[in-house]
Amino acid sequence: MAKRWLLSAVSVAILGSGAYFYYQSSSQPQTFPTLIVEKGTIEKQAVAVGSIVPAHSVSIKSQIDGIVGEIYADVGEKVSQGQALIKVRPNPTPQALTDASTELMRSEADLESEKQKLANLESLVKQEIIPSNYDAYVTARSAVKSAQANVLQKRQNLELIRSGEASIGGSRLTSTIYAPIDGTVLNRKVEVGEPIISTESSQAATEMMSLADMNSLIFKGSVSEHDAAQLSPGMKVLLTVAPYPEVEIEGVLTKVAIQSENLNETQSNSNTKSFDNGFGVEVGKLKIPQGILLRSGFSSTAHITLKKSQDVLVLPERVLAFEGESPSVLVPDSSEQGFHHQPVKLGLSDGINVEVLDGVEIEQEILDNSMMGASHG
Repeated sequence: MAKRWLLSAVSVAILGSGAYFYYQSSSQPQTFPTLIVEKGTIEKQAVAVGSIVPAHSVSIKSQIDGIVGEIYADVGEKVSQGQALIKVRPNPTPQALTDASTELMRSEADLESEKQKLANLESLVKQEIIPSNYDAYVTARSAVKSAQANVLQKRQNLELIRSGEASIGGSRLTSTIYAPIDGTVLNRKVEVGEPIISTESSQAATEMMSLADMNSLIFKGSVSEHDAAQLSPGMKVLLTVAPYPEVEIEGVLTKVAIQSENLNETQSNSNTKSFDNGFGVEVGKLKIPQGILLRSGFSSTAHITLKKSQDVLVLPERVLAFEGESPSVLVPDSSEQGFHHQPVKLGLSDGINVEVLDGVEIEQEILDNSMMGASHG
């Protein structure tokens, strides 16, 4: 009997405690996470990914086939226009050398024949057998000059094949390649003794080295087609480069491509076509801070400001609630629910924060909709 009374007493205590705590919790008002409306700046930016490159660079190639004989400049060296870079040594085939020698001998034989014809006619002119304006005599004099020019051309051709150098009039042809611009040697792709293909060949010419003016650097990259539609030359740009992530370099957008670089380009691992077209952009007039050394090829990111709203009311986009396409915010009140929906008019957005044109005031308290759960939306 006593045990039964004890169990009844415990049950009553448990039920009483539960009722007390339920009453206490229901009587306390429900609290929600809030934030305060503040002023700030909203920027909409286009982002271009690319690299730092020289504004002007040239590839050094040879005009004659041959073998690299001497190299006068190395990577990183600054050179002046007209400075010797590489000497190419001709490497003719035995057949080419034989043909050139044979053509020279034939042209010399033709010259001797034409000279003999002219001498015979000059003898007749001196004897006054024919006049000095006799057609055959005039023709013979012209034929001798032509044969002499042919011999000179064949001799120069043979010299070029043998040594890569020849004199033509007051000019000296040489197989030594000189710097076409003032600049720095960016790379060297050949070694002494390596065979090269000339620009006169039907094959792709060998690039031996490249030069660039490192005092004039630009950014080259690409943007999406959505951003490209809003870009125009003259826009201000901020660059960051991989080796100096905390340094911002100011520049000006100088070029936006008219056509996509990979327009409907077929992917190598797929038979489908890509419509994610990238449009090339260039940024110049870089203001490089002192102590920052930029090298060709540094990866870089360009941030191009499309629109900007300063000193405006801003809210995180996460606090917004939507009924269809109509945005609103949740404003706390003394109602049973604890809040009501306040319609707002939105302005510029950067994807994280949004400008509020109408519907809220500075320092107004707003409920954080993202922390309340779907049931409160």
